[in-house]
Amino acid sequence: MNLKVIALATILGLSAPAITDIAIGNHAVASRGFDYPTGTFTDREWRVRLRYNDDGYDYKARNLNNGSSLALSHATTSGDKQRQVYTWRHGEYYYQVVWRPNDPNTIRLKVFSPHGREILDRLLYSSDD
Repeated sequence: MNLKVIALATILGLSAPAITDIAIGNHAVASRGFDYPTGTFTDREWRVRLRYNDDGYDYKARNLNNGSSLALSHATTSGDKQRQVYTWRHGEYYYQVVWRPNDPNTIRLKVFSPHGREILDRLLYSSDD
């Protein structure tokens, strides 16, 4: 047998679990460590309701000026424990809520067009609604 092939196979075999842990584990750890803000957040133009349930993390938004609304489920998570980002996709648009646990009463609502251009960036504040 070729010793170089055996050595390479051994190295790859031993490193695969570590590579898998780095590539996959960080996202899983981030998801488990996230707090998933819930409740209603508003400004003069937008109302966003966030809810976590067994099916995932839900987003319901309403434009207070024209009455249009959108409900989305199953957010993906990114960021870290200090700056948590929740993203929903609707068609080719992306909707994001950015939340900092050290400021629990504020979220940043962002919307991105199909070409990745940011078309909305608003701070919303917790409300009793």
